[in-house]
This record gives sequence, C-alpha cells and structure tokens, in this order.
Amino acid sequence: MDYINFSDELNQLINDKTTQPKPVSANTLKKYIQEYMYLTKSQNKINNWITESSVENLIKIINKLDVKATGKLNDLNIMIMVKKNTMDNLKPLLDLRDTLNKKKLKQTAELLVKKQNELPPYEEVDNYIDNLYDTNQYTNFLINFLTFEFGLRSKDLNLKIITLENHKNAIEPLNYLVIRKTDCLLIIADYKTVNSYGVKRIVVRSRRVLNFAKKVGEGFLLMNRFGEPPKDDGLTYYLNFFTTKDGVRLTESDYYKIKVKHLQTLPNSLEELTKLSKYRGSSMAIMNEHYNLNKK
Repeated sequence: MDYINFSDELNQLINDKTTQPKPVSANTLKKYIQEYMYLTKSQNKINNWITESSVENLIKIINKLDVKATGKLNDLNIMIMVKKNTMDNLKPLLDLRDTLNKKKLKQTAELLVKKQNELPPYEEVDNYIDNLYDTNQYTNFLINFLTFEFGLRSKDLNLKIITLENHKNAIEPLNYLVIRKTDCLLIIADYKTVNSYGVKRIVVRSRRVLNFAKKVGEGFLLMNRFGEPPKDDGLTYYLNFFTTKDGVRLTESDYYKIKVKHLQTLPNSLEELTKLSKYRGSSMAIMNEHYNLNKK
C-alpha cells in the first residue's frame, strides 16, 4: 500500500501498529486506515487534524455522530491511537470510551433479546443444511456446514481445497481444507484474530465433507468471475445462508448465536461451548456478551 499521500499522523499510526511487540494483522491495519480516511472526509478535515485538535473538540465530534455506540467507539479509538503521540491529557477521551463501552453492552443486550424472538430454531437450520447436500448443492452445503458446525467467520471460508500430499509442499499462508484418507483438516491461518489465537487446526470428521472435497477436487471454494478467490470485503456476496419464512437472510453471526443456544441444552455444554469458541478464534467472554441468547 502506498502511504505517500497519507498525513503524517496516519503514517505514524501505521508505523506504531506494525512495529509494536504484537503487530496488528494486515486486515486490521486496513480497517484502521479506512476508518481514519472516512472520518477525515466526513468531518471535512485535512492534514494532521486529530493531532492538532483539542481533546474537547474531538469529544464534540464523537458526540455529534449519528451512529450507534459501536460506530462511535471505532472513531474514538482512532483518535486515541493518534493522540497518544501528543502531550495532551487523554483522560476525557478514555472516560468517553468507558461510557460508550457501557452503552455498547446495553445495545448488544437489546439486540440479543430481539434476536431471541427472530432467529429460527436449531433444527430448522440443520435440516436446511442437510437438504443442501441431498440436492447436490455441494458448495453451499460446505459453506453452511462449516459455518454452523464450527462457528466460522466469513473470512475463514475463503479457503483452498487441497490434497494432503500437495499441502506438504504449499508455502502460501492461506486457509486450507486438506483432504486426508478418512477425514479433512481445516487449517485457518488467515482470519480476524489470528494474532491472538494463532493458526486454527480443526479435524472435520464429516463423511459428507470428505465426499464433497474428493468430488470437486483441488481449488478455491469461493471464486469470482475471473476464477480468483474474492476479496475479503466482498465475501458476503458469495455466502448464501438460511433465509427465514419472513425473508430475513441470516448471517454467520446469526448461525453462531443459534449454535451457542443449542449447545447450552447439552449435558456437556461447557465443554462443547469452549470448543466452539476455540474453533471461532474467540473467547468465552465474547461469546457470552455478544452471542448468548439466554443471557439474563
């Protein structure tokens, strides 16, 4: 990426995030840059405007934004990361972040209550996925099965099917579904929280997945019209999840909520929920705060 036309403060932010002890992923860095650029444009600002603005004025900007707490937090965090390189007192910004985090949790809880009444039961989605396989919609089957079974995010599904022998010689840091003799192995190295949780290795013992992988052979699971894997920001176009009778198309986040609710009914629920959070590359705390439909 060409940083020549970026402001000094944005270049400093990029440098901070790529040279810190645990550098952020390329995808996270891209989001920071996009957030900064959008905020700068929407506020009609130029040059090092965050660095040169007072803390009070930055707070006014955040408070005037017509978005939910999550959106305000994204912009506020950009401001804090830039401002930390100045001598300004950041406590008012940090206090505002605490306030917005509390609002975010409240809004998330309200969304979960709403979802509790909107999302279909586990069995309905499970039957839908079975039908995809039975009607030979194999690509959609694999997308839905892996998402529902292992709580995967959309980015995880941008993967390449490969034989075990060829994977031994693969050097690209991609996501792979490795075809083995009696099962498949998911190796997910390119995902949202890889810096925190490392490469994910998931044994997929489903005979249907193995049959599908052998049937279609090696290649990318998702491909655009040029025969190439799609960009991460356009993945939703290629992912067809369950649609409710009211015409609401579910997301991978909805699948995760439904799966979490189902696992809570099992005798070994804690063990299964712990495995699911590891498959997703997330924590039990995040699962409880954002995906637990039974949260009181």
